[in-house]
Amino acid sequence: MVFWVLTLSAMVSALAHPPLRWWWLMLIAPAPLFGYLPGIRARVGFLYGWWWGFVYGLIVGFPLTYLVNLQTQSLWLTTIGWIGVVGLSALFWGLFGLLATQMPRSWLGWLGMAGLWTLCQWLRGLGPFAFVWGHFAVALYRAPLLLQVADLGGAWGLEFLIAFWNALLGRWLTARQKERWAPSFWFTTILLWVFWLGYGIERGVSIIRRSLPDSDDAIPNYTFALVQPNVNLARAYTPEEWKPIRARIAHLVQQAAEPHPHLIVLPESLEPYPLPDSEEAFEFWRRLAQQTRAPILVGGYRIGDPITHQYTNTVHLFLPDGSWHYHDKVKLVPLGEAVPFREQLPFLQAFGVVERDLLSGDSLEPLQAGDLRIGAVICMESTYPWIARAMARHGANLLVVVSNESWFGRTAALEQHLAFSVLRAVETRRWVIRCAPEGVSAFIEPAGIIWRTPAFQEATPSQTVRLVEEQTLYVRWGDWIVPLSVALTALGWLMGVRARAARASCDRPAAT
Repeated sequence: MVFWVLTLSAMVSALAHPPLRWWWLMLIAPAPLFGYLPGIRARVGFLYGWWWGFVYGLIVGFPLTYLVNLQTQSLWLTTIGWIGVVGLSALFWGLFGLLATQMPRSWLGWLGMAGLWTLCQWLRGLGPFAFVWGHFAVALYRAPLLLQVADLGGAWGLEFLIAFWNALLGRWLTARQKERWAPSFWFTTILLWVFWLGYGIERGVSIIRRSLPDSDDAIPNYTFALVQPNVNLARAYTPEEWKPIRARIAHLVQQAAEPHPHLIVLPESLEPYPLPDSEEAFEFWRRLAQQTRAPILVGGYRIGDPITHQYTNTVHLFLPDGSWHYHDKVKLVPLGEAVPFREQLPFLQAFGVVERDLLSGDSLEPLQAGDLRIGAVICMESTYPWIARAMARHGANLLVVVSNESWFGRTAALEQHLAFSVLRAVETRRWVIRCAPEGVSAFIEPAGIIWRTPAFQEATPSQTVRLVEEQTLYVRWGDWIVPLSVALTALGWLMGVRARAARASCDRPAAT
């Protein structure tokens, strides 16, 4: 019975993410997992946790199989590869299930389980194969009222709150004596939601007022434009094929320049030739910035090592005065841009991994364009909170996420990827300009409200804003919720051990 309840719990929890986007399910559906684990055998807890994570991961991540299939060109290899990836990732849920069995059924136990869950999800983002797709917090991207606390503890602080609520609800659902337990449940519930909603209302309204343009005060307004060229960048083009596309892009940039923006943004990987080595391509962008009299930020490549001729994934900033600046991607996509342990794992070649590694950058300093300090986040870097945070900490007053979503086709992965940029906006309280070749492109307010552009059509939208430059608690302190989670996990575990020892002592027959 428990097995089937947990299976249903995982399936329904996954529906909180796109394409259905029933975010409210994330506040209900995971509760059985938290309710059933305490007190059962550790081995059973590991299996329950792993199975829950496996089912959840298969459903949430299913749209990504489009990308895997593009790489492998084989349904069988796609199936095997995806099951393998999800199965390995589910080990973190298995670890949660294993340790959660030792938590006491008490107030400290609920906090310990929330801390343990947060810690296990944070661990997914470490190492060369880091992959945090589908964690709880990102499902709430369409509920800005509940997102506002992210400026205190980041995505992992929000993850902690969601896990704590589900632990509380799970304990209520599985309690045998609900009447005895009701007072503490309702007291904690009221306390939690008064804080969560109260902070969301007060902070959200304040940030919205500060981030929208107002001609009546002395704070400057900025106009930004983006170019969504509706070009499929998941395929290669011959020079002859690219010529008319380049001409069309130039026309779209001219359109985007009409409202005299302070910055024009174009997608990741749009320029196929390495800059500045390709003189013709370099001069194209340099002249375009001079003609439009607007800074242009465009994704492309750079030869990072002239000896090995390795490329970097780079955003190029062309200024109207003819100068050029660049930023290299720091966190490369495992298997897609670099293959960790390539020599030790030769079988990965069968799954269409990249044949040659890109070079990673080593700087998180913002790019300068007049008064703008641009934090350039490239594609999957938007899924890692520490990158946008570091850029804001280094002075960025605007975040730009350039992405190549063509690899996702017309799947829900487009929307799932967008959701991470919403969290980055709220964590740092920065406007985010998100630009993709076919979509989803959007302007995202510091309060998490999305102004999107319809996908799969040419577009040159613009947005006038006021920049917010405050340093949030999360920007200043970073992932402080992680050491707190470690402490709560340890305390909960120790209390559980102590409680079991006390019960064992009581159950032992008295000496005669």
